[in-house]
Amino acid sequence: MKLIHKLKRGASKAADAAQLTMELTKIAGQIGMRRREIEKCMAMIGKEVYEAREAGQPALAEARVEEWCRAVRQLKREIADFERRLRTLRKETVCACGRTSPADAKYCPSCGRRLPGRAARVIDVEPEEER
Repeated sequence: MKLIHKLKRGASKAADAAQLTMELTKIAGQIGMRRREIEKCMAMIGKEVYEAREAGQPALAEARVEEWCRAVRQLKREIADFERRLRTLRKETVCACGRTSPADAKYCPSCGRRLPGRAARVIDVEPEEER
């Protein structure tokens, strides 16, 4: 009986790890997709500016460029949300220097600062259902 219990517990841990890996991969894919969208927006900004200058009226591009800039800002906010979600799933904390480290680390591996207690610095993000 003890062996069966250990096998079940091991299988459960493996399933949890697989689920976490799938979630991390999915979020990383979402981040990559948004970064590619930002690149497309930046290219469109350049195209709008170029075409307006070639037409001899650079001010014409201003409104269209602002639309693309708004889109880029929104995409960057979405990326930041996804990155916070990744840190939460990985159980990472953010040091004052801006680098991430495991939540149970006592010191930042990048700058050497002592990190506050785990409960005080774990990044918490609302579950997707509540958004």
